[in-house]
Amino acid sequence: MGAKRDAILLALENLTPDELKKFKLKLGAATLREGYCKIPRGALGRMDAVDLTDQLVAHYREDYGAELTRSLLQEMGMQEEAEMLKAA
Repeated sequence: MGAKRDAILLALENLTPDELKKFKLKLGAATLREGYCKIPRGALGRMDAVDLTDQLVAHYREDYGAELTRSLLQEMGMQEEAEMLKAA
């Protein structure tokens, strides 16, 4: 696995179930860069941290996936987890 994929997974695994649920809600409502499509909302609800990491990288590649994850975590006030992605 790539370093950024690993960092995304580590950050998401540090979230509580409620925080992961909130992250998925924010991800579903996020405004994405041009050329990217959203992960289907119905699929998001069933994903754990590993599945969500895979989908983030599959849909947005490692660089944008890590940037998007960091941004959403910062919006949630999860600065420690966001920092994990800054260093990757």
